[in-house]
Amino acid sequence: MDGTPKLAGIYQILQTPFSEQGDIDWGGFARQIDFCLAVGVHGLVVPALASEFFTLSDAERRAVVEFAAGETAGRIPLVAGVQGLTLRSAQEFAEHAAECGVTALMAMPPYLRKASKPAIHDYYRQLAQYDRPLIIQNAPAPIGSPLSPRELCELLALENGIQYIKEETVPILQHISEIIALDGGHCQGVFGGANGIYLLDELQRGACGNMPAGGFVDLQVKIYDLYRAGDIAEAERMHFLLLPLLNYAMVYGVSLHKFVLWRRGALTSPFARDPQKLSLNADDIQAVEKLWRRIADITAVDYPFL
Repeated sequence: MDGTPKLAGIYQILQTPFSEQGDIDWGGFARQIDFCLAVGVHGLVVPALASEFFTLSDAERRAVVEFAAGETAGRIPLVAGVQGLTLRSAQEFAEHAAECGVTALMAMPPYLRKASKPAIHDYYRQLAQYDRPLIIQNAPAPIGSPLSPRELCELLALENGIQYIKEETVPILQHISEIIALDGGHCQGVFGGANGIYLLDELQRGACGNMPAGGFVDLQVKIYDLYRAGDIAEAERMHFLLLPLLNYAMVYGVSLHKFVLWRRGALTSPFARDPQKLSLNADDIQAVEKLWRRIADITAVDYPFL
């Protein structure tokens, strides 16, 4: 892992595109990746929670990693989600992802039957053996097994390969500050999540970036780049314009993300497999359309809200 570039910036979590019949739409997958590359994302992630990884078969999970690796062809960092129900399952996903040439691995702890603290330590020790950075995804319950900032820092100290945190447990901002304060020099960076709703506050508290999931990534790249360039006022202006739509994303999740990407031409269908998805109704769509008009002039011109 020596010489591996530091991971930082806006790392878009790719949606898994489906046809209206529920099959993976590989053409839509390619268009989504093209959209992300065109708007300047700093990295990509697949498959993660926002990718509906829990609805994919093991073969489909491997296939989406292979496809993303082939489409990106090393042009941009690619993070593979390798979480498993057991250590052995996660190791199989990690080995396959490493063979595909991904840049880094990311994993939640076992997410169905919760593991003990020693088992979680062993889980991350073993996943750190694939010669690429490992990101601990600290996702909230009920799917995640929330770890405290101190527990996360203990994990970072276990192996050199455990290098990053994706912090998503409430209160996210306080936890980012605590991780950075407690870290003994092992953490290479903390990413935020939650659709990027706290992006500027996360950066101000020392985060290295964010992993959002929706069709607003072009704006979030601009906000991040403006912040890093020192134009805080313009970054704040754009972020505040985007916040109402991010509030919708916090409620509707994958349904909102896929709807926006579909309306922007990056997906051919907004179909989601998630059995607990909350679908948009006509009033929701009207509200999203109204909010989009407020930000239309600062989005990517090649991907309008059709």
